[in-house]
Amino acid sequence: MVSLRCTINQLRKWNGNLRIIMVFLLFTAYISTCFVLNIRSFCEEYNVSCSIWLFPLGIAMDNRRLWVMILPILLFCDAPFLDEHQPFQIIRIGRMPWACGEILYIFIASAIFTFGCFAITAFLLFPYWDFSMEWGKVLHTLAQPYLSMDYGMDAISSTILYRYTTLQAVALTAVSLWMITAFIGLLMFFCNLWLRQEFGMTIAGFFVGFSHFIETFGVNNPFNYRLRYV
Repeated sequence: MVSLRCTINQLRKWNGNLRIIMVFLLFTAYISTCFVLNIRSFCEEYNVSCSIWLFPLGIAMDNRRLWVMILPILLFCDAPFLDEHQPFQIIRIGRMPWACGEILYIFIASAIFTFGCFAITAFLLFPYWDFSMEWGKVLHTLAQPYLSMDYGMDAISSTILYRYTTLQAVALTAVSLWMITAFIGLLMFFCNLWLRQEFGMTIAGFFVGFSHFIETFGVNNPFNYRLRYV
């Protein structure tokens, strides 16, 4: 219960926090540019609706996934979340319960971040919502490279459309994004706690940059296919 109170106190600090607002605004800018807004233009032109399950398709774009992975670094850049009240709280409840509360906060914050990204992606499509469980004709049509180029958008992954159902793709993407975000948060938390504040962001930035390098240039890497579509 003591650890849970630490978690709740951290979540309460989100209220009016400009950094948290900036994280979701940056994701909105990322997912709308050359993706959702272009799909809206297609729907408006042909007076059709599009499946709301755009989230995994937006995250899977090769040239933009790096920017999504940078957002958790901004989200947890203040790890280990020490402010003027934290030293007194650590003295009162103990270092271990405090650390457990902060770790739980990282996992919950990562889940909120993941859900927020999904909700933003779906909301931006309004009012051209299609709540069916299928990918739909619009996404299959825009998966054709020549059509996506005509509308100035990045190509939609046809592999995801044909290999996974909507719920499978959303679930796999959500769990992957949640775990990656939590990993980055935990990495920054322990690095900043044991070393110095700057080390967490540097090491997390290296992991994100290195994974993008391997994904981009490691064509012969046997794990490359799994990194791209799981």
